[in-house]
Amino acid sequence: WEPGRFPNRPRSRFTLAELPEHYDALLFLQNESLEPVFSEHRRELTEDAARHVAELYRSMLDRSAAPVDEIQRFTMQLVWCLFAEDLGMLEGYPLQATVEALLKEDDPDSAKEIGYLFQLLNQKGDHNRKGRFAGTRYVNGDLFARPAAVYLDRAELLHLKQAAEFNWREVNPTIFGSLLEGVLGDDRRSEIGAHYTHEADIMKIVAPTIVRPWRERIETTASVTEAVALLDELCAFRVLDPACGCGNFLYVAYRELRGLEFDLKQRINRLAAETGAPPPTGTLPFYPLSNLFGIDIERVAVMIARVTLWMGHRQMIERYGEAEPVLPLVDLSRIAQADALQTDWPEVDAIIGNPPFLGAKLLRPSLGDDYVDWLVRQFGVGVKDLCVYWFRRAHEHLQPEQRAGLVGTNSISQTTGRLASLAYIASTGGVITDAVSSQKWPGDAKVHVSIVNWVKSPSRNPTDFTLDDQVVSGIAPNLRAGDAAGLEVGSIAENRGRCFAGVVPQGKGFLLDDSVASALLASDDAAYEQVVRRFLTGADIAEDVRQAPSRWVIDFGSLPLERALTFPAAVDILRSSVKIERETSTNRAVERRWWLFGRRVEDMRAAIAPLRRYAAAAATGKRLLLAWAERTVVPNNAVVVFAFDDDYSMGVLLSSAHEAWARAQSSTLETRLRYTNAAVFDTFPWPDPVTPEQREAIAAASRALYDRRSELCIDHSMGLTKLYNLMDEGGFADLAALHRSLDEAVAAAYGWPKSVAQDPEQIVSRLTALNREIVEGGRTYDPFAGAAADRAGELRAGTS
Repeated sequence: WEPGRFPNRPRSRFTLAELPEHYDALLFLQNESLEPVFSEHRRELTEDAARHVAELYRSMLDRSAAPVDEIQRFTMQLVWCLFAEDLGMLEGYPLQATVEALLKEDDPDSAKEIGYLFQLLNQKGDHNRKGRFAGTRYVNGDLFARPAAVYLDRAELLHLKQAAEFNWREVNPTIFGSLLEGVLGDDRRSEIGAHYTHEADIMKIVAPTIVRPWRERIETTASVTEAVALLDELCAFRVLDPACGCGNFLYVAYRELRGLEFDLKQRINRLAAETGAPPPTGTLPFYPLSNLFGIDIERVAVMIARVTLWMGHRQMIERYGEAEPVLPLVDLSRIAQADALQTDWPEVDAIIGNPPFLGAKLLRPSLGDDYVDWLVRQFGVGVKDLCVYWFRRAHEHLQPEQRAGLVGTNSISQTTGRLASLAYIASTGGVITDAVSSQKWPGDAKVHVSIVNWVKSPSRNPTDFTLDDQVVSGIAPNLRAGDAAGLEVGSIAENRGRCFAGVVPQGKGFLLDDSVASALLASDDAAYEQVVRRFLTGADIAEDVRQAPSRWVIDFGSLPLERALTFPAAVDILRSSVKIERETSTNRAVERRWWLFGRRVEDMRAAIAPLRRYAAAAATGKRLLLAWAERTVVPNNAVVVFAFDDDYSMGVLLSSAHEAWARAQSSTLETRLRYTNAAVFDTFPWPDPVTPEQREAIAAASRALYDRRSELCIDHSMGLTKLYNLMDEGGFADLAALHRSLDEAVAAAYGWPKSVAQDPEQIVSRLTALNREIVEGGRTYDPFAGAAADRAGELRAGTS
């Protein structure tokens, strides 16, 4: 990057293997308006500086040097001085000079000397600004309204001296603030999932919600008058982060807005030169720091956010030129301590941020019943992941044409979480323009997140949509490419009762290895084959060469204990294991029926009872993997059971139509697909009507694919996961061709062109419309009437 500008000075050094962790250094390759972030050196320096401040803080805290709130205030006043000295805001390095003088004394009174400096920074006028304090000025900005005075021992003074020796001009305020927040904050902060957000991730919100819309307007200005008017509008633009933490999002937003201001002023000058129009007279406005609003529940976070923005203010003057004076500090009382969900939000033009991550099941233990009951009453959507309420509140607060961008747990795009957030946004005028469907999030909150940017009630429908860095035609509330209007699909009554999750034994004693199972089956005191059965898991489907069960299970179905006792050896195993485990269960019914599974799924058993086999799928995985299972095989809850035994039905389930629908409607576990029958199967519109010829074409393609797939697994001694990974890499072209043939046969049954079979976006769009038509009663739907006839025909033909 401009090698002549930094000769013999690498700006960032990393291997290709480390590239994913350093891609922010190459941002300029994607967009010339983005500067590369050579962050390694600054990050290391920032971490070292924060470490010294943290050790100083912990030392004061450990010896109870002052009340906690005063120690926190004292620490933030020190941090501001360290920044300010290297940024030229405190001439003569008065803090460093004071610390060095104190270290030379035998019995230094640090509370008095440093406290005196802080008092001066809170005083107007030049009175007492002498000696090493001659370069000080009135600061206040509420930071020094209550000057803290804390005694430091010699070891603590040394920590402060070492911290002061860093070049704080090079310290990244956002990283430093995040690290400091982790030290100064209390347990509640980590409890609600707060953490440091990387700048590259922050830009996934700031760029589409703030930068790109403004840049488009700047680039289309055609006259000096128009550009000056736009500058006035830009400098009045207000931004809110309602969960601001230590101010990272607001800092980046301010930096980018100052950059836009600079670019717009350059354009004004160019337009004046190009058109001959007189340049504007007087001083052009600048983007004010006071246009930033923030809310956070933690007082310490608010303190850090303000200091972060004050430092950013000074840094941006160095980069983009003058703004409002840095001293006295700009009033940042608009960065306020409050519960954002329970306080009024200010009128702004854009909302950005990273609300806290807390799953629905953790709300009551973490926040208490009273608070959760208030959420339920206030928002009327039940108990959801905490971030859902922020999405809803943000959208309700926006005015038409305004934009928002938030980070949320990826539950916001899934089933009930989606209905309460993104589907609500889409149904009330919101248009999602830019999103990341799922990505791993750094920091303590080890979750996968979604990033969503939207505009409310735009006067002109957006035409540019980006999903996971790919240009798409629209983004639906499930964060899949498709209809931007985001129609919600409904459950189809005719589909119900044909798809199930497997059993939950609830006790390790139910599971048997081969040796124990063989011994039971060899016993002659009972017909143990009736209750000792093969046990299928999702891993078996994905990894076993034959997709066969690897374990056994004792399954008494719903037999009463007296009937179960006719299999004494099996009961003895459960009595010595499961019965003991369940004695601590809070579910009294489960404890009493210790010989039965915790979840028996009687409706599934009834549905597959008349079948000779059933279709089974691994419930989670990179792709949807299906296999046949014998009727006697017991599936666990990581297996999705489809109550079909005919090749036509298996063909539809194996098709790209079903796969695309599963990806669009299912939830995700981290980044893996997670199939749920209610969300996926119950909403999936099967081909109907279908001619006998179409049914047979699908059945034949299904048999050919399944047989060839089985041969390849056995010949190469690999399971389905490895097989399909290799196919994705270009191997097994004949298997890929068989999949295409099946996909085209299924597409034909729907009445679609062949090209649709390999276009997931088109598939989902068409199936969504079909679902709505069926659910709303616009067409007859009876797709399973031919299944029994197919089964009988296959039995007569002797097909597998």
